[in-house]
Amino acid sequence: MDVQSIDKKTETLDKILTFLAVTALLVSVILAFVGVILRYQFGVSYQILEEICRYAIVYAVFIYMGPLIKKDEHIKMAFLDEKLTGKSGYMKNTILNVVLFLSLCVLSYASVKWFYSIYQMKLHTLSGEMLMVVPAFAIVIGMALSILYTFMEILKGVHLIKE
Repeated sequence: MDVQSIDKKTETLDKILTFLAVTALLVSVILAFVGVILRYQFGVSYQILEEICRYAIVYAVFIYMGPLIKKDEHIKMAFLDEKLTGKSGYMKNTILNVVLFLSLCVLSYASVKWFYSIYQMKLHTLSGEMLMVVPAFAIVIGMALSILYTFMEILKGVHLIKE
């Protein structure tokens, strides 16, 4: 399996996740606009609209974490990039991706435990209309997608080091 085949396998997923993230942002903007019209034109305010706006943005952010990892746009150490080129640069990036992968695994485990505890307690958001598991699930999804993308980046790094 070479670098191009790894990238091709995630291309479709990239497009789907981009579409979902942009859709979530559009939902947030449209509902915020509707909320403003309802509040100032009709004197009606719905807390659930504000929550959906907020949580749609959270979903957009967590859904798009994986493609950002693939594009190398996540937070990482970049101070050695100019000095390390070729195989040493690939080794540094692969080591950082392994550290990121392990960190995401721990965060994913914690997010699943947190999600399950919220589910068991039947917690609601501030409006009282939405179960708290709805926004909490964004973290679980984001961590799972990030783990998948980081694993693919590790595979690419190992292949580049072997070349």
